[in-house]
Amino acid sequence: METSPTRPTRFMALLTCLTGTMIKGCAQITCIVLTSLALPAAAMDFSAQGNDSKTLTAVSATGNVVWDDAERLDRYLSRVGRRRNTAVYFDSPGGSLGGGIRLGEYLRRNRIKAVVEGGGMCASACALAFLGGTDRTGARWMSSTTTSRLGFHAFRNGDGSRLDDTDRTQQIVGEMLEYGHTVNAPMEIFVRTFQTASDDMYWFSTAECLSLGIKVWDMERGCFVGSAKCAGASPASGPGRPEPRSAARFVERYYSLLKHVPYAQTWAMLSPEMRRRVGFDSYVGWWDGKVDRVTASEIRALSDERVQARLSYRMKSGKHACSVDTFELGRAGRSWQFLSQSSRGCP
Repeated sequence: METSPTRPTRFMALLTCLTGTMIKGCAQITCIVLTSLALPAAAMDFSAQGNDSKTLTAVSATGNVVWDDAERLDRYLSRVGRRRNTAVYFDSPGGSLGGGIRLGEYLRRNRIKAVVEGGGMCASACALAFLGGTDRTGARWMSSTTTSRLGFHAFRNGDGSRLDDTDRTQQIVGEMLEYGHTVNAPMEIFVRTFQTASDDMYWFSTAECLSLGIKVWDMERGCFVGSAKCAGASPASGPGRPEPRSAARFVERYYSLLKHVPYAQTWAMLSPEMRRRVGFDSYVGWWDGKVDRVTASEIRALSDERVQARLSYRMKSGKHACSVDTFELGRAGRSWQFLSQSSRGCP
């Protein structure tokens, strides 16, 4: 299987220091070392996924995208062997822009499908890699679900700041468009990518995924949206609502991600109105500056759009705190977003 990068050498260092998530560590744009602002710069973990079978090599890909993930995936597949079909199941908040492009090119060259399972997330650099999904005949093959989250946004410097150098920006945009051409990705995806600020996230809806040639698995009906089995009225394929019980899972996932992924990813799970009320600097100041650890437990749905959870905090000051919080959630495509939060002390 091929692993050599197809990007021109003059862009390799630049792409290594650019990231689709909040990564720092680039003293200069030409450096090649990444460290993390909000999480350890651990490489993506590749392991056997539950759908592995006699005809399918199913690979779970979790964690942060780094520069050499294509080589690491190649070594993993060489070790476990490939069957008639191979699919990578992504669950990642993003990471290195260059790493995402190289991983997507690897999927394309080696005809490996790309999947985001129910409840999973593939954002930023992960979403770029996802675009490389290809079946064994060489056709595009990407699959999401009615409860997955697939998100894109603009790139930034490795330290989280905007890239103000016009020439370098043009180079990176050109590289991304060339990659899009290589994997035969629709231009609409890159339009959304460049229109969305680097500290925000555009989450594609079920309808948008379908219009872009991305298969969508209906989690309620157990079939691909638009297939013969799913023909007729389907809560997941129409304007419908998310599953009520998924609201509690959304809250659970949010708190499992906090302190482990770049803050821009959890920030994007708040509604635009809530983000305006809170402010990104205050948000990061609280979670990164004051909270050492937070644990959510006793999570339960009070109604279709209200969820309660017990939050236990360990502060950086050494103190401990506890609250019972009630969340109001609203629909965001086939997923959710936080609208408001109220707290009271633990009994």
